[in-house]
Amino acid sequence: MSGLEAIWWRERPGALGALAGAPLLLAEAPFRAAAALRGALYDRGVLPAARAGAPVVSIGNLAVGGAGKTPAALAVAARLAARGRRVAILSRGYGAARADARVASDGAGALLPAAEAGDEPALLARRLPGVAVLCGPRRAELARTAVESLGADALVLDDGFQHRALARDLDVVVLDASNPFGNGHLLPRGPNREPPSALRRAGLVWLSHADRAAPERLEALRALARDATGRAPVESRHAPTALLDGALREAGALEALRGRRVAALSGLARPAGFLRTLEALGAEVALARAFPDHHRFTEGELEAVLREAAAAGCAWVVTTEKDAVRLEPALAAAAADRLRVVRVDAELLRGADVLEAALDAALAAPQPRPAPRAPVA
Repeated sequence: MSGLEAIWWRERPGALGALAGAPLLLAEAPFRAAAALRGALYDRGVLPAARAGAPVVSIGNLAVGGAGKTPAALAVAARLAARGRRVAILSRGYGAARADARVASDGAGALLPAAEAGDEPALLARRLPGVAVLCGPRRAELARTAVESLGADALVLDDGFQHRALARDLDVVVLDASNPFGNGHLLPRGPNREPPSALRRAGLVWLSHADRAAPERLEALRALARDATGRAPVESRHAPTALLDGALREAGALEALRGRRVAALSGLARPAGFLRTLEALGAEVALARAFPDHHRFTEGELEAVLREAAAAGCAWVVTTEKDAVRLEPALAAAAADRLRVVRVDAELLRGADVLEAALDAALAAPQPRPAPRAPVA
């Protein structure tokens, strides 16, 4: 964890943390004011929100990174597809080499690599082979393409709570129940893009890592969710579901990690959760190498970690599926036997009925016709 992240995610930073973060307080005030102004302009219709012509379910969060948004997006998209809907996911494509609009997956087998699509779209496309995944900065344009060109009749807006240029029929906000707001400050003093009061815009709160939250905190978050949305929250845990090799092929049972000496490799916003997962699976984590969130591993970096792991007597270098899709295919194939990948899914602990009811209401919402496209000059 970097120095800045340590300031962000420690709820009680102590005297040294408060002193180190003091200069950032000056920058927090204008960020807060700008976020409030932008929100007010959308609330009053000064800034318009485009209609997609199909139901839109947004999956977002208040804090930057690490809340468990991608497993929630996977679960929601899968539930919509199980209803017989033709689903498309709209993603920003963070970490991609390209910034233009593009189809990461058409839902029929065509896939872009993570270097072009971004790691989250690449993972979503791989895990949901019948679902289209589109990425780019202008999600309203992606929505129109998904509906008009790909025939989508249900859209999932990934990381969309603050992306208000596209109207949505349900806003799902994911909070990490074990540490939902970090130090409580907005960017750049803290990790939050908006204050907890913004949950009043949400239709449903999703508490990830509910199994890691203290009972009193969980009760407080349940009350916050009910007060903000009128609904009880969905609660989930990150459940390991499969063990893969470096080429993302099945590599035996998760029990193979038990008692095994391993090295952990990650490029996540909050890597501590991954280490806890490995330990819960019975692995002995002999060394851990954590890179910045969305980091694209080079051949030299991967080889260095593999050498360190071998020197430390580790059987494998273990990483997450989100990290594995960022590896160049040739690198991953060459190191397939020395790499293991833990797949994680959102396992619902409470609130499955609440989620189903919220999705039913979103799908039944009237869909105004989108405005016609502007003519091309």
